[in-house]
Amino acid sequence: MTIESFLTQLCEHCGVDGEVIKISVNQEKEYLHVQLDLPEEETGRFIGFHGETLESLQRILRVVFQEDYPDHRISLNINSYREERSERLIEIVNSVAERVLETGETYTFQSFMPAHERYIVHSSLSEVKDGDKLESISEGEGKNRRLSIRVKRASSDSATN
Repeated sequence: MTIESFLTQLCEHCGVDGEVIKISVNQEKEYLHVQLDLPEEETGRFIGFHGETLESLQRILRVVFQEDYPDHRISLNINSYREERSERLIEIVNSVAERVLETGETYTFQSFMPAHERYIVHSSLSEVKDGDKLESISEGEGKNRRLSIRVKRASSDSATN
């Protein structure tokens, strides 16, 4: 079974006609990028709340195809969700950073973020004007892990990711 046939069958089992989906697989260094494009009205079902379903589908692909691609990390993207989410996170970080700099109050994101989204927040914070005065801290474990942005303290013991 190929990734393409697996995803086509999955979509068909979920009621999406296999003829209207497009799947591309691109191998690059240690990553295998899988892009699934399907009708816009089906996007929510496959991405889920804050990408939770997308993350689960990606995990399933990794488990099913780990023997076929032992040296690659499989990354699944649906209808360019990851790019759009990344852009949105950067906008949020800019807004939050400005607020934290103005008020001095720590901002904690209320929802769980997967590791790659926390990385986007950590790295984009360095691009913000006066971002060197701020730090991002991840605290907690698993689904209870929360990310905060705060003004750097004098003796910084920041954690990343």
